[in-house]
Amino acid sequence: MKKSSKPSLTQQAMQALAEAVAKVVEDHRRRAKPLAMWRDGKAVWISATETEVLRETPTPYRTKSGGGKS
Repeated sequence: MKKSSKPSLTQQAMQALAEAVAKVVEDHRRRAKPLAMWRDGKAVWISATETEVLRETPTPYRTKSGGGKS
């Protein structure tokens, strides 16, 4: 069977989520509004100027192989 070059549904969802987060961060930065985020296991507010240092490290997601239900 030939592999498709089309991104998987998981990859598409992760890309959409990353784009949505980037839009929210940019909106908060533009409006100079604080942004809520997790830091050291707690919810904290950070200033719009601190969002410059935010960089999300992608988490590798594993998918089940075989395509069958378990």
